[in-house]
Amino acid sequence: MDLTFAHYRNRFCMFRTYYALAVGKIKPDGINMKVIELPDPPSKEQEEALIRGDVQAANLYLPNFLRRKLQGAPIIGLATEWKSTLKGNGVFVRADGPVKTPKDLEGRLIATHQGLHAIHQYLLRRVYGVDDKKLKWESYPQEKLLDTLMSGKADAVVLLDHFFFRGEVAAGVNCLYTDGEAWKKLHGFDELIKHMVAAREDLLQQHPGIKDTLLKAFRASFAYSEDHLEEIAAAFIARYGGDQEALLASARYPKVEFTFTEKEQKLAEAEMDLLVAVGQIPHKAPLSTLFSL
Repeated sequence: MDLTFAHYRNRFCMFRTYYALAVGKIKPDGINMKVIELPDPPSKEQEEALIRGDVQAANLYLPNFLRRKLQGAPIIGLATEWKSTLKGNGVFVRADGPVKTPKDLEGRLIATHQGLHAIHQYLLRRVYGVDDKKLKWESYPQEKLLDTLMSGKADAVVLLDHFFFRGEVAAGVNCLYTDGEAWKKLHGFDELIKHMVAAREDLLQQHPGIKDTLLKAFRASFAYSEDHLEEIAAAFIARYGGDQEALLASARYPKVEFTFTEKEQKLAEAEMDLLVAVGQIPHKAPLSTLFSL
């Protein structure tokens, strides 16, 4: 059978995870898989493509998946994908700027690749006592965020993936906190689900067993990337630019397992509480109605 899988563009973590599938080094059993890249949020193109049926499976931000699923979209969660750890997603500020603590962000502008960032909004409120109603948010392409900070157009920026590494090594820039550090302070969890993989409901209905086939292929593709990071980094740089040191360093930040363990289910419950609290989803729902368990 033919199947198209989509992942977010210009993100090395995703690029390297699905590279072996994209170039045919790994072939799922009985599936002719095409891998495409679509714009990441704030664009809704990837989730729309899945809902329309242009693609049959995709990786999605967990909040976006939950929002569309609760609205009745014919999609179903398969497993977690990218989970943040203590590094890889953080708020950066100018070392000589006015922001020295999270509380100093009140009344100031935070730039991210998606505008208002629900998770950081919640963490700033709950962990650091920030009045999030006083925060201002703007959206810039991820690759322009560090320059946006250094030019003074923003007081803080959220950097992730290989851009996080660039922030860590940039002169005159400090990491104020990471979402992993704040989440651990709040809940004790050392991981935070950022992305998951979803499929169309009719795909699972019409092809029993395809969930396991897909997850096996995703894990095999990720395993290939672990042994061929330099090769994949070179392919990424040829397409998007960047530097190898940053890409290879960022590859070690997230945890990618394609599972939905009991611990991950508890994480998902806690994150739904977060998303309800900041108004990103209207209510919680049983995980059994959201994921193929």
